[in-house]
Amino acid sequence: MSRSSTSPKSDTVSSLHKKALRFQKDGNQEEAMMQLDKALDIEPNNAELLYDKAISLQMLLRFDDAIEYYNKSLRIDPNNFGALVNKGLCLSNPNTNKHEEALLCFDQALRLTPDDPGALSLRGYSLDSIGKYREAIDCFDKILETQPKEVNILINKGLALSHLGKYDEAIAYFDTVLDYEPDNFFAIQLKQEAAKSMKRDFMQ
Repeated sequence: MSRSSTSPKSDTVSSLHKKALRFQKDGNQEEAMMQLDKALDIEPNNAELLYDKAISLQMLLRFDDAIEYYNKSLRIDPNNFGALVNKGLCLSNPNTNKHEEALLCFDQALRLTPDDPGALSLRGYSLDSIGKYREAIDCFDKILETQPKEVNILINKGLALSHLGKYDEAIAYFDTVLDYEPDNFFAIQLKQEAAKSMKRDFMQ
């Protein structure tokens, strides 16, 4: 008589996990977490379950709780790229505003995948937020080497240049964005602000 390769408990966990992911995909995060909690009662050290619960918590804007579960997942699987990036996102969120800690997450993620544009962009955002504008620009430049028309990165670089007082260079980047997207609200607003700052500095 052949034996099943999985135990009844693991089958139950798998079934609960699949249900949770369906609820998660449909936007029902509370029900997703109920299914995940049932699975975690059986396998409390399952890194994947902990990670997915963190995602649901993050989707509900419960950032501190999400960080707790990302930490639990990372203690078991420290090289989980997604957990590192998402934990960094929670930390760098304006409601949390822990950019120095977020940078540690993005740096660790980039050690795993050095050229990932998402992690580079987030690292650049956090660097800009703590006043390390030149380092932020280095991140944005690395992305622009392969994605020269990435509008959000062009805006972020322009903003970092404005923070450095390089208003003419910043305006050039905002103009590039407006060439691609003439109605881009952020580019229009930031260009106007850079022009006002440049005029003010010139008159001082």
